[in-house]
Amino acid sequence: MDLATIGAAVAGAVGSRVVFHPMDTIRTLQQTSLATGYRLPFAQYWRGLPAAVGFTTPAFTIYLVAYRQAKKELEPYCGADTALNYVASGAISEAISSVLWTPMEVIKGNMQIQADAKAMGTLAMMRHMYKIQGMKGFYRGYWMGLAVFTPHSVVWWYSYEEIKNYFKVASGIDPKGSQELSTSQYAIASALSGTAAGTVSNFLDVIKTRQQLAIAEEVSRLRPDDQMGLWTVARNLVKEVGVVRAMLKGLHVRLMYSLPSGILSMVIVEKLRP
Repeated sequence: MDLATIGAAVAGAVGSRVVFHPMDTIRTLQQTSLATGYRLPFAQYWRGLPAAVGFTTPAFTIYLVAYRQAKKELEPYCGADTALNYVASGAISEAISSVLWTPMEVIKGNMQIQADAKAMGTLAMMRHMYKIQGMKGFYRGYWMGLAVFTPHSVVWWYSYEEIKNYFKVASGIDPKGSQELSTSQYAIASALSGTAAGTVSNFLDVIKTRQQLAIAEEVSRLRPDDQMGLWTVARNLVKEVGVVRAMLKGLHVRLMYSLPSGILSMVIVEKLRP
């Protein structure tokens, strides 16, 4: 395993998560319709951060290492810089890392939507979730998470790699060479690929978030039948805001969080370990 890649992944994951966690909290609240504005009690912006950092560090590390290793292993069969390799490597890395992404999303989300008077710490929330549903509670929405983030990962990596290749050609750099792009070029590539992937997967991401948090007290009071299953969650969402708004619900906040977070992560990763 490439220790330099792991170190770069950890630095990128932790740095972006800490800086942009408040926007993720707003995204969660808007997707679940528990809040529509940006003004929250200060402490609530940071709820779920310990769980997010604790899980994101190994999850993002596994994700990035798996992508680069899969891309290397698939090179004899798919080619080094081909759409098929990008797509296959992105899907493989997502499937492997989701074992950690899902419990992180569930724990973090439950903490983010807590009412002030009943706010629990990370360990207390984990004990509470285990008491209610056991281990399966931590993997609520696992398959939906794969349904969301596999196409998200595929679109992201395909777009990112193609945009990087475009910049290399435009700058007179050999696409297969080791010469680096500039920081701004990495940032633009991450922003454009993140916008494409986030827009494509947003509707499923909202459903995934609502399904994961359906048993939370705050959500069950608002939509008790969300616990009945995925199709009920989707039907309630469309009934609540209509088809078009359901497709775009919380997208602006999601991009406000994911774009700068993704840019910071990939600039750190590419500069530390190109």
